[in-house]
Amino acid sequence: MVSATKVEGEYSFLSKNSPLDQFEGVKTHLYRFGTEQHGNDNIRSFACADQGGPSLLDTIILSQWDGSAWKGHLDYDVTSCKLKVIEGGRNFVVQLNDKWNSFSLKGYDKFFELFGCLKPNCMKSYEGLLLCVAQGEKDRPEVVPSTSPPKDGLLLIANAYPVEYGHIFLVSSAINQLSCSWDKRMFGLATKIASEVNNAAFRVFFDNGTSVVPDRMFFQACYFANPLPVESASTVTIYDGKARSGIIVSEIVDYPLKALVFTSNNIKALVNVVSEISFSLHDNSTAYSLLISNNGTKVFVFPQVKNLVTGYSLSAWECGGYFVYHTKFDFDKASETEISNKMTSVSLQDGAFEDLKHLCCATVDDLVM
Repeated sequence: MVSATKVEGEYSFLSKNSPLDQFEGVKTHLYRFGTEQHGNDNIRSFACADQGGPSLLDTIILSQWDGSAWKGHLDYDVTSCKLKVIEGGRNFVVQLNDKWNSFSLKGYDKFFELFGCLKPNCMKSYEGLLLCVAQGEKDRPEVVPSTSPPKDGLLLIANAYPVEYGHIFLVSSAINQLSCSWDKRMFGLATKIASEVNNAAFRVFFDNGTSVVPDRMFFQACYFANPLPVESASTVTIYDGKARSGIIVSEIVDYPLKALVFTSNNIKALVNVVSEISFSLHDNSTAYSLLISNNGTKVFVFPQVKNLVTGYSLSAWECGGYFVYHTKFDFDKASETEISNKMTSVSLQDGAFEDLKHLCCATVDDLVM
């Protein structure tokens, strides 16, 4: 199992203005990508054993997450939560979970507490820290045991309030990066992780300006046994750059939340294009969520407007059609109409969405010229 320990000292990571730029004193195992997988920008992954077997990174993440759960570091067993598929054509999925805390990331201090970044002298171990992932220099991936996380890595940390199996945070190992609204390098690493895990059940999520933590750059990921409803929705291609850029841009149709999906086997091109779109959305103060799926080859973009009455916005997994209910009453009465209305209430107006589609096509053109 991966261990994470904190050396003696008076460090506190709860301050928003912490002078530290790294999780000093923390030791954890480090997974470094191999250069061979990504040398030609096309994403591939190494299997653990036979062809088609689980990848090394997938095996490590699940092993460490299961170990964290076995040690009691999670608040509940999410696999025991009741699930059901809502009747109707869209097959929305709902979960009954009275312990899940949707506000657990509201405060910056609480955000750090979830990561096990505790107050001085509280504990000597960071219970939720599973490992760090960073780019390597060797041809093949390697695992470096018990080392200090590099500043250019992503920490993988178990979420004590999981929405699904294997729920983790992906956080920069440089603390000062947490105040960043968008970091192209972090997005590139998160996409590489999705590729390297090489498990169709693994999804990576990002929320910007929604109801989670505004202007804090971090990702989340977990495993869903079945495709999310949005992944099964129909699409219409609005830009086919397969021959030039390797990128296809499609619009999700017959879905209550307007969304776009970017598809490519070229990880560099995919990261470049989605990053430019993300910058534009942020500059226009448009809330949005991302879903990285299909082993890193698809990125769904869900632009949103805040509901003026409730201030409500959707998380990335809710955009994908997966909702958590706290009470049995709400769980039992959940319907396709109710969920569709939630999505419609935050969906962009037709004119704004048309502008976004034009922007996306122009962005792909500009980046491949």
